[in-house]
Amino acid sequence: MPEQAVAVAGGIIGGTLLFVLIGITAYLLWKKFCRLLSYEKLASPVKTANANAIFQDQSTSEIQLKSTRSRSVPFIIPPTLHGRDWMTLTNEEQVQEDSVPYVVPQSGPRSSFHSLAGAYVVGTINPELYKFPEDKSETDFPEGNIGRLWFSIEYEQESERLLVSLIKVRKLQPPADSCSPFVKIYLLPDERSYLQSKTKRKTLNPQFDENFVFQVSSKMLLQRTLKFLVYHVDKQKKHHLLGQVIFPLKNETLTDDNKLVVWRDLEKENLEPPSDYGDIQFSLSYNDYLGRLTVVVLRARGLKLQEESHAAKTHLLGHVVVGPFMYTRGKELEHWNEMISKPKELVKRWHALCHSM
Repeated sequence: MPEQAVAVAGGIIGGTLLFVLIGITAYLLWKKFCRLLSYEKLASPVKTANANAIFQDQSTSEIQLKSTRSRSVPFIIPPTLHGRDWMTLTNEEQVQEDSVPYVVPQSGPRSSFHSLAGAYVVGTINPELYKFPEDKSETDFPEGNIGRLWFSIEYEQESERLLVSLIKVRKLQPPADSCSPFVKIYLLPDERSYLQSKTKRKTLNPQFDENFVFQVSSKMLLQRTLKFLVYHVDKQKKHHLLGQVIFPLKNETLTDDNKLVVWRDLEKENLEPPSDYGDIQFSLSYNDYLGRLTVVVLRARGLKLQEESHAAKTHLLGHVVVGPFMYTRGKELEHWNEMISKPKELVKRWHALCHSM
């Protein structure tokens, strides 16, 4: 009997422990399952009570902007910029008083309702007003153009140095299919010395980005002239002049804090020697619609100044006549006829001065 009692007691204790273990395991599994099914309800930052009014305001704004939709863009305060103590102003403008707007963190993708609700249309923006002005210096080339050169100049007063940056050349017209250009830079009237750029291989649009320095006093600066000669090197290493740019410094304001960026069209060099009384270059332009003739005097060279000319400023140095066949012949007639054939265009040429009337 005692042995049977011990066995019964052991069975009861073992069964009880097994039941407790099963219960603990079932409880833990239930807790894990409930945790997977549980979620936190997120508070929406959008006040749905004002949604209808907002949509009405937006629909009204859309009607007002319909006529300018192609030119303007709505300027909207997004719903994420919500703060406290907002003070209502006119035209749906709002400003926050004594507080800083804070951004409500987003929790994943939102529907179109939530992306629009809470937004305030305060006006429109015309994109055309914020565009940078288009640089047409690399696109608008006149007929007969042989190239265009860009450079910058700056003068250091303390060291008396003229800083010249050769930037680029575009649309070169070489004598052959390929082109290997370089540039010589003079500071006139000194024709004996010059500075030279590197040669760019096989390109009609070389990018140089090279810097050069000329030593010149501030007293003589405005009497100097920059001269750029653009050459092409052929396969036989021969140099062919493609064009030149003449840039007088007399009308420029050059200081340490004023860097002047300039572009000029290349001109063909006048290889003819100066005439006896000098030469003058001017342009002619005729507007057939207005019946107006425009004459612009550009440069002169080789003028013969007499000893007494410093006292009489009105001393005659020379003259030239340009006109139709009944008045002129030769180059002067050719200049006139070219002007007539190209209305509204500037046609420039060099002419030799004559002394007798």
